Amino acid sequence: MTTSIPTHNMHVPLTAHYLRFTVTAETTICFHDFKGSALRGAMAGYLKRTYCPEWRAAKTDPLHQALCPVCQLLSYELTPEEGGDIRRPFALLPPLTAQNRFAPGESFSFGLTLFGNQLAYLPYLVLAVRATGEDGVGMTGVDRRRGRFRLERIDAVNPLTGATQAMLTPGTAMVQTATLPVTHDQVIAAADALAQQVREHENLLTVEFLTPTRLIQGGHTAKTADFFPLMKQVVLRVLDLCAQYGEGRPTVVLKRDIFPAADAVTLVADNTQWWDVTGYSGRLEREQKLGGLVGSARYRVQAWETLLPWLVWGQVVQVGKNVVKGCGLYRLRGG
Repeated sequence: MTTSIPTHNMHVPLTAHYLRFTVTAETTICFHDFKGSALRGAMAGYLKRTYCPEWRAAKTDPLHQALCPVCQLLSYELTPEEGGDIRRPFALLPPLTAQNRFAPGESFSFGLTLFGNQLAYLPYLVLAVRATGEDGVGMTGVDRRRGRFRLERIDAVNPLTGATQAMLTPGTAMVQTATLPVTHDQVIAAADALAQQVREHENLLTVEFLTPTRLIQGGHTAKTADFFPLMKQVVLRVLDLCAQYGEGRPTVVLKRDIFPAADAVTLVADNTQWWDVTGYSGRLEREQKLGGLVGSARYRVQAWETLLPWLVWGQVVQVGKNVVKGCGLYRLRGG
């Protein structure tokens, strides 16, 4: 008889660095309802035009990809021996406010999460945010220009501990590179605290899908909040990130260590809806479907201990399609 590996004994060799950018509108900025696609598109366009000499090429040389920081950020392709799905070294956290129009002087924030030891990309991302503000973002106005903003500050934030550290403050030009990385030990501590909350609420766990979460199960898009597709995609994403940007893929057998526990979880209440969002992919040169589940779902199982650390990691790294545009962001709470 095989037994699952206790998750608390499973070390996930990965770190995540969350950066919060606060900007102030200099001219009126108008976004569509989902702001992540516009922000990522403007940043990617600047980086490709400015720093990648082969950005117009239909297929870039592997040596160029290995050396070009922009290709590594935006379009790096795996070699066959690396295995797994391509995972970009960052995810975007779009503004979660319902406000879509920002008048001059109004501020908003968004975030970027870098995975593993990828802080060498930080200068490029800071330059991309500044250039996005100068060039404009969102919908074009009557003057045929997009709204412009100025970068006010950058903060390193640890979403699990609540710690915050200033990296760039108003009136300064130098960006500090020290961050507050999320570590596996912090994930375990957060999972333990969450487990206590869940026990106090009759083993109920609520997942709030804050941005469109698009999960694929068996070749089909999951249109309901079934637990198994969420759990499977979280674990696969974390394992790939460990392999590509961490210290190596942990030895996990999904059919033994994850699937039995995930199969036992019951969907108690599904208060999600499908949000149909579309964007444009410059890499694919076509319209791209970004729609996914938003809202909340409540689940119950007798024993959450094996699953919660993975779910907390998923809360940090996001899950599903198009996380680089801000999709797949969720939050967990007991009850």
